[in-house]
Amino acid sequence: RPLKVPSTAPSRPGERASSQPEHGLRAGSMAAAIGGNASMVDTAQMAHFQGNPDHSFMMWNPLEGAMSAGFRPFVIPLTGLLIGTGMMQVKTGNVATVGKLVLYFGAQSFMNIYMGWVMRTSVTVPAGTQLESGVILDKDLTGCPAGFALTAMQQVISFIVFLIFFSSVYFTPYRYMPKKLNSTFEIFCVVIFGCVFALNIALNNFSLGYISIAVNLIIRSCLPLSTFVSSQCLALCKLYPFKPCRPVEITLMAVGVICAGVFTMARIAGEEKKDASSNMLLGVFMCIASLLSGSLNLALAGVLGETKLNVYDTVAYMAIPATLFLMPIALFVQKPVPGEWPKVFGRETMSDWEILQGVWALNKQTMLWLGLSGLFSFLYNIIQFSIVHTLSPSATAFGGNFNKAALIFLTLLLPFMQVHKLPGPPYIYIIWGAVIVNIIAFSAYSYLQVSDKQEEEASSVKLLHEEESSTALDDSDTDNGADDDSEE
Repeated sequence: RPLKVPSTAPSRPGERASSQPEHGLRAGSMAAAIGGNASMVDTAQMAHFQGNPDHSFMMWNPLEGAMSAGFRPFVIPLTGLLIGTGMMQVKTGNVATVGKLVLYFGAQSFMNIYMGWVMRTSVTVPAGTQLESGVILDKDLTGCPAGFALTAMQQVISFIVFLIFFSSVYFTPYRYMPKKLNSTFEIFCVVIFGCVFALNIALNNFSLGYISIAVNLIIRSCLPLSTFVSSQCLALCKLYPFKPCRPVEITLMAVGVICAGVFTMARIAGEEKKDASSNMLLGVFMCIASLLSGSLNLALAGVLGETKLNVYDTVAYMAIPATLFLMPIALFVQKPVPGEWPKVFGRETMSDWEILQGVWALNKQTMLWLGLSGLFSFLYNIIQFSIVHTLSPSATAFGGNFNKAALIFLTLLLPFMQVHKLPGPPYIYIIWGAVIVNIIAFSAYSYLQVSDKQEEEASSVKLLHEEESSTALDDSDTDNGADDDSEE
């Protein structure tokens, strides 16, 4: 059907012009949209061409795009990337080391915000669109809540990028060859790591379609305790050595987890709409499942052995098994859909594949942002791998904990970082108190962990020096004995 965009000029003298066109467009049903007979015109894309900054930060007009609400959350991560890159060029003092941490913050914050934007807040169909049933959307149809399909897509795109890189340098002096897997056990390790890692990322992406970045991050800050519990459970099965149970460390982890739970419950209780609260509960559950998958991944690393694969090897060997593992879930598992999705498609539950089909019919530009997430994920893994292998473990741990804490604070402090309005008193006071205590508890735990590692390294160096000294003395005594024998 022809696209009709009503004029936005005032209809009567003294009447203020509308800030955006009225979308009197008719939308097809789920079956029509997927079957190729879609009657819904791609109004979201047309809004981009008309230069409306309310729909997305990806604009033809850079100035309007920079001022749009969608772009503002990316200002801080992009600033961190630029400043970190500049500081890394300075070779004097510790400026380059600090620059790596700033770059790490920018990259990690960008990926968190971008994935939250793609999964939950980017506009797929704008408010005001009229459906074929005659119902007009009161709110924007936002995001693309297809976490498993998106993760599989990211794996495929990362693999394609690796193949392009591999073929482009193959006939040059910079040829790169992945590490050779020499045994069936190493192949088994790679497959297991790939599946568990993909499940961790997919569940996390799933949760971002239902909960805010702050809730997601504060739940994932509980990783130390979940990893400790996973390791101890494997130790009971004689698959992993028991970790020492220090009361102070366990208490700090428990306090941090309790505060994370209080924060989450206060955020859900402060939600005004019941359907939004139920969706948040689903998102929280999936985020906890992602946390457990991440803990299992770390524990399995100790059980199955260290494969010592870099980021390129990881993509080369794990992308295909991970995609095959996620595909059945994306194709067949039905799940509740949030927001305006039931109203647009007439269904309360959909699979990831059906969601992608619907998004493709409604707004192909949203599919572009999903594809870009695969490229960004590949680049982020390269940055993370480079930083982890050039900084000390303590500095890397500090950087990761600081990034989570800083992003949570920024999300709560800055209005333009907030996707939805924060709840009012008393919930907001509970949220702030829980965040502060949570960060203090896990920061103290990280400090104790770093101190223990430094003491172990210092004792190892001291023991090595003592062994070298004793060896030197033994050699000296042997030489003196040989001299005495020669004199006799």
